[in-house]
Amino acid sequence: MKNSAINVGIYVYDYPMIYLSNNNLSGLDYDIMNEIAKLENLKLEYMQTQFSELIPSLQNNIIDIAIAGISITEERKKLVSFSDKYYSSSQSIIILKDNNDIKVFDDLLGKSVGVIKDTISDTIISSSNNVNVVRFDIAGSALLSLKLGNTDAVMIDRVTCNNYIKYDNDIKIVEDIIFPELDYGIAVRKDDNVLLKKINNALHTIMSNGVYEKLVNKHLN
Repeated sequence: MKNSAINVGIYVYDYPMIYLSNNNLSGLDYDIMNEIAKLENLKLEYMQTQFSELIPSLQNNIIDIAIAGISITEERKKLVSFSDKYYSSSQSIIILKDNNDIKVFDDLLGKSVGVIKDTISDTIISSSNNVNVVRFDIAGSALLSLKLGNTDAVMIDRVTCNNYIKYDNDIKIVEDIIFPELDYGIAVRKDDNVLLKKINNALHTIMSNGVYEKLVNKHLN
């Protein structure tokens, strides 16, 4: 059993969590998972999937672990088990730089907002009446839609937004629309207590021995 690979479901969405660099996987999630594997002597096989497929893939035994900046929520906890938190982030609204019509949340009413399907952004925006939710598989598609004028705004996690606005002068974050921070966790199947314990043990180790801090500095600073 020791030698059998553990399938890790990932959603390659963007810098800094999981992304492709010269066709190689990189990012905070990826490095954390590899550090966990090293400490617990786990052999990992990464499987790329859409975000919306991560939890169903766990439930259907296609993957054993899911890591992709997954926010820990009460609804998700009914479906899977989560590790201790390894990062926290809020959501943000991105609009075109010359758009002065969207300043507070109510300005989104009657507008089209792009989200990545089944993410926290999707949940939040979908619960608001009179907002036209447009779902995408990847953040890049949502931002392209914004630039083409097909949507009025895009909502994604803040840590990814910060990267986009750093390199794109055509967009900005609506600073006065503030969402609460949520914790990110690594998900496993409901009954997989052995694997969950290994993940938490390793997380505790890297958070106390300086490795986690180095990874955060590498990817987020």
